[in-house]
Amino acid sequence: MKVLFTMDIPEELKKIQAEKWPDDEFYYQEQAKDSDVISKVDVLIAYSSKSTAKYVEEAKNLKLMMVFSAGVDSLPVDILKEKQVKVANVRGIHAIPMGEFAIGFMLDHAKKLSRFFKSQGYRLWEKGSSLTELAGHTLVVAGTGAIGSKVAELAKAFDMEVYGLNTTGHDVPAFDKTFPIEQLEEVAAKAEYFVSVLPNTEATTGLYKDTFFENMPEQGVFINIGRGSTVEESVLVKAAETKQIAAFYLDVLPEEPLPKESKLWTLDNVFLTPHVSGTSDKYVYRGFDIWLEVFEQFKKEEPLTNEVDLEKGY
Repeated sequence: MKVLFTMDIPEELKKIQAEKWPDDEFYYQEQAKDSDVISKVDVLIAYSSKSTAKYVEEAKNLKLMMVFSAGVDSLPVDILKEKQVKVANVRGIHAIPMGEFAIGFMLDHAKKLSRFFKSQGYRLWEKGSSLTELAGHTLVVAGTGAIGSKVAELAKAFDMEVYGLNTTGHDVPAFDKTFPIEQLEEVAAKAEYFVSVLPNTEATTGLYKDTFFENMPEQGVFINIGRGSTVEESVLVKAAETKQIAAFYLDVLPEEPLPKESKLWTLDNVFLTPHVSGTSDKYVYRGFDIWLEVFEQFKKEEPLTNEVDLEKGY
């Protein structure tokens, strides 16, 4: 088979697959602009982005696509379905970095780290009297898959009470209790910290409305490391301006990059990071391990690890 990686991978990984599958042809980032190569490939490995569409359109023989992302909302789903291309992703490899990121946000709020670092710039020796602990506080996580479970697992190490929200309310080991997503606003009332790791789907778009923030405790903290489409910017701005809750930590936003004129840049209870919670020095290596498994399964016509349901979007 002919396999094209549209992104760069370390030489050591190229060597591993060349030795494992000597009869297959592997092409890499430097050949990803060659139309002749693209038109002949059977397998495409790429990040989920709008630029990926041209590869899917031009790859006439495409049978398998491996997405080095968890979300697939930027893929040309209609074309993939029309061509009957199997799609798998690297779901699960973001769990550690994103779990750590969520805990980092919570610690920043509890220990007022951002405030102290800002004071440093003004050479202010500002002693903090309003520092809190995570221990004993309640965390609600929307999304109980690999990422949500890792957030819960790490939070339990800080002696937090952790509730989860998923489609049916089914039990998940990392959580003290789980609820169906239909009870979102009811459960929001329990959330001193709320972490959203939900993907971008039709069902999650605009999920967090004004009433959600109104139901959260005044001392509550909203953290979004999932997808920005789950809450409209106007809803965020209103909730932040009116101090519905204590703080908003947002790694993802409805529009990225965030427009310079957005009020979210200047609100003192909003803390922004540029969609980096899943970034890790181990990212490609973890994704490659899943790729080795998926390609072997594909060759043997076995069910694929992390196969994506294109109808559901995950």
